[in-house]
Amino acid sequence: MEKYHLFQNLVVLAASDGKFTDEEIQALAIRAEQWNISNDDFNSILVGLQSGDVDLVLPENHEACVELLSEMVRVMAADGELAEIEKELCATAAVKMHISSTEFESILNSLL
Repeated sequence: MEKYHLFQNLVVLAASDGKFTDEEIQALAIRAEQWNISNDDFNSILVGLQSGDVDLVLPENHEACVELLSEMVRVMAADGELAEIEKELCATAAVKMHISSTEFESILNSLL
């Protein structure tokens, strides 16, 4: 999965509970730097999010699906709060990506 779309998905998740915590922003900033996401791209995603033009982009292969879900869990847990909407978004993404509940639980346990 293209890092831009992976990063966009993380922003969607972080914003899903209606707020960005300092810890989520820090986690996103780290990923943006690691993946060479420019400030312009970051701002473009935020503008799209505010206007409702940004949604999750799900990968097609299993390895990319696991990577996305793992990154989503990391961002979800960054602030130490597991908001219900964030958990639902992760669970819904897992189902849509055909990740079994056993594998989802394994990912959660390995990261939390």
